[in-house]
Amino acid sequence: MRAVYVDRRGNIGTIDEPRLDATSERHIVAIPPLPVAAGDAVSALENDSSLGMVIEIATGCPNHRQMKLLKRALVLRRRAWIFWPEEGAVECVTTERLGSYRRHWLVINFYRLIAEPVMRTVSIPRRVSYALRDMPPREMPGWILKRIGRMMARPVTDVAGDTPPADAVPAAAGTARPAVQAPMIRHAKRLGALRDARQAAKAVPFPPLDHLPDPQHPIRGCGVYLRMDFWAPIVSGGSYGHTCYVAKELARVTESFACFMANRFPLLDDYGIRQIVMPPPSATNNEDDIASASPHYVNLLRSAFEELRPAYIYERLCLGNSTAALLSAEFGVPYIVEYNGSEISMRRSFEGSGYVFEAEYLEAEALAFEQATLISVVSAEVRTDLVSRGVDPAKILVNPNGVDLEVYAPPLSSERESIRRDVGFEPSDRVIGFTGTFGGWHGIDVLSEAIPRVCQAAPGAKFLLIGDGHFKHLVDRAVASFGLEQRVVFAGRVAQAEGARLLKACDVYVSPHSTHMIDSKFFGSPTKVFEYMALGGGIVASDLEQIGQVLSPALTSEEAARGTGVTRERAVLCAPGDVEQFVQGAVALAAQPDLARALGRNARQAALDHYSWTRHVANLWLFATGAAIGADLAPDLRRKPRSPEGPIDDGMALAAGARASDRLTRSQHVIATGDAYKDQVQRQWNHDPAGSHYVTVAPAHTQEWFLEAEHYRYGSYAPWMAETMEFDRHNCEKLLEIGGGMGTDLAQFARHGARVTDVDLSAGHLRLARENFAVRGLPGEFVQQDAESLLFDDNTFDVVYSNGVLHHTPNTRHVVQEIFRVLKPGGRAIVMVYAEDSLHYWRNLMWNIGLKEGQLRKYSMGEIMSRTVERSDNAAAHPLVKAYTRTGLRQLFHGFVDIEILQRQMDAPAVPRVLARVPRRYLGRIMGWNLVIKARKP
Repeated sequence: MRAVYVDRRGNIGTIDEPRLDATSERHIVAIPPLPVAAGDAVSALENDSSLGMVIEIATGCPNHRQMKLLKRALVLRRRAWIFWPEEGAVECVTTERLGSYRRHWLVINFYRLIAEPVMRTVSIPRRVSYALRDMPPREMPGWILKRIGRMMARPVTDVAGDTPPADAVPAAAGTARPAVQAPMIRHAKRLGALRDARQAAKAVPFPPLDHLPDPQHPIRGCGVYLRMDFWAPIVSGGSYGHTCYVAKELARVTESFACFMANRFPLLDDYGIRQIVMPPPSATNNEDDIASASPHYVNLLRSAFEELRPAYIYERLCLGNSTAALLSAEFGVPYIVEYNGSEISMRRSFEGSGYVFEAEYLEAEALAFEQATLISVVSAEVRTDLVSRGVDPAKILVNPNGVDLEVYAPPLSSERESIRRDVGFEPSDRVIGFTGTFGGWHGIDVLSEAIPRVCQAAPGAKFLLIGDGHFKHLVDRAVASFGLEQRVVFAGRVAQAEGARLLKACDVYVSPHSTHMIDSKFFGSPTKVFEYMALGGGIVASDLEQIGQVLSPALTSEEAARGTGVTRERAVLCAPGDVEQFVQGAVALAAQPDLARALGRNARQAALDHYSWTRHVANLWLFATGAAIGADLAPDLRRKPRSPEGPIDDGMALAAGARASDRLTRSQHVIATGDAYKDQVQRQWNHDPAGSHYVTVAPAHTQEWFLEAEHYRYGSYAPWMAETMEFDRHNCEKLLEIGGGMGTDLAQFARHGARVTDVDLSAGHLRLARENFAVRGLPGEFVQQDAESLLFDDNTFDVVYSNGVLHHTPNTRHVVQEIFRVLKPGGRAIVMVYAEDSLHYWRNLMWNIGLKEGQLRKYSMGEIMSRTVERSDNAAAHPLVKAYTRTGLRQLFHGFVDIEILQRQMDAPAVPRVLARVPRRYLGRIMGWNLVIKARKP
């Protein structure tokens, strides 16, 4: 598809992007930067009838000028798209969508020009009250103006004088107190100073190295290690170990060495490395404190640098910190930056929000990269990110993480038995170990689902889990639900050395990392993987970017289950997020000790050859000499050819009375759709089935569990649903549900005599739906398919039903066409989608999140909905979410007849106080979150 490309400044270029041809609504299409120049987009359209129009925007909604261009393109009967570069997403523009954008634009301008100033004015008394509530009365006259000035976002000079601002510098005796500035003014000044420093930055080269440094020929002078993340004290974990082991190896090859740290690292003391812990810049650790910390640390370190005159600086780059870059420039010291990937991207992916001072943090990183002599990154994905940001690729070294081969050495039998006794394991137990921070990308959702299934399939298996974190509650819940307290040992967060000792109790190690990044590939280099390799046990891990590379060649879970002989293989690799494969691999290694040991020996040898911390630090000095090591740095980072996979039984143990023919057999647990949004859908509902988190009493996977979910759904949540969705009106009819979830609605149709089939993209949903039918003794068919390309014959079903599913697929129009195709003539479609013209959309999403939280300044409403509407316990997957108007929904079902559209669903907590006396059923019909369309195939 050829199109005129209009950038956010109005410059134009021409794009030829075939992926645009197949788009119909919102899609992931990352358009690379294009050469643009001043020009007239409308004239370009008029002169070439084959061109469409793509308009790039930087905010959530097109402005007035951009909407005029889009309207002109539609008048000329051309295809038009809006493109958000930061999201890598496009939306197709139609006349109906353009009307929606206009409504958004009007609301945005109403908020900006009227509502926001009014709210700010109305809130002044409250803000003044907050500012003065902790103030001694005797101080109030001198401070009132200053506090009010800070809240009103402008500096106010102290009544005692006009000394210029000097935050964090106490006033000397006899001098006036400094002015107080608002946080955003401080932010703007810091941002300007960072930009000035970046413009002046210049890398300081290393002096010529005659040979690679070693303990006999160390680097002359003093090496300095800096780590400034004062807000994050830690005592263990991958980041902690990385710092201690790298510092140990740097100290080994440097004449003298000192670490200047924001927090004490006891392991450095154990290694005898000189460690100076600096006082924090403030008693709090909010974003303003983080962004303001660099001058504090520069002032503290300046005298030390004057005395030491370091030979080099090595810094683990932390959020918002520019200390090392500024000192490198001031003292002319070579500067090594260790960059482990974007914390900004991590926050977006796993907390669903960005940072307030994001622009400042990015500028601090840019300054560090500009000043750096050498940048050490842990993976090729991080290098790609830096190059895309304009960093000189010649100074970037891809240097995977490593392991201390002595600390993580395979234990003697006597040592292992002693540790097992301490923990409470028997010699005959097959212990499966995991260590980590239980964070977003560690695959805790997979681990929590796998543990009960592994324990069921492998009676001798027990688990040792080391660490803690945000998603540990998922594992706690699984252990409690299945009564596995005697088979799962939680060691909690322990010191680094103790964690290394405990891992020696294990026979098998697991690393179920996930792909939950929303704006980048997985860029990590998990230290746990290298530690597992060095310990020499069997490993089951995700075949995910660098993890899959360092553990290749490898067995698949099927090969491990068959007992395939080991030659050079190092581990069992599974598809990320695939619980079935993960369970199969873990059970295989638990049941076959010889297989696990053979894989472990090969993994240990790979760690010896390529992944020690000694090798990691040697790579730095080799790169500093200018040696052309590039692709040969880690020569075993290559991929094993994968054999095609055959059908896999889902292995779910059904309740008594379930028929063997009901078992789901499929070619893949996760369907390879080739679409990023569909992958997010599978990721979301494979690991957090819709409706399951409302069950709080009944044990999981029992009939009572499914009935409790049903009672909530048709009781307090949506009492209108049974009548509106016609559960009891399709006796003896053949009914297809698209996206049946846990099978709750489908079971109602089946109970009333319908012959039902469930199609779902999520294998996790299908397993639960089949369980639901099995425990109730209901018949049904269950198929894993993509609804955009159904495999059923034409004219097969009397009814096609879908409740809250079609708005999650990119090509909803294709699904509607498939519904039309598989319906018999006279067949009925009953479909629910989210409503744009609803209270939830305009008040909760648009007003509260988009405008009051400022999300629309940088994200589209599509992105905001993906981040917020379906958030749950699954480590922040972000499926596509769309909302429709009645007009748009009618257009979507073009070709159907007897169309009826109903509006429903008003949750009690969502009702405003002003409408509290109006019955919810009436509010739902006017401003509900659900649109239900009923239509007939002619």
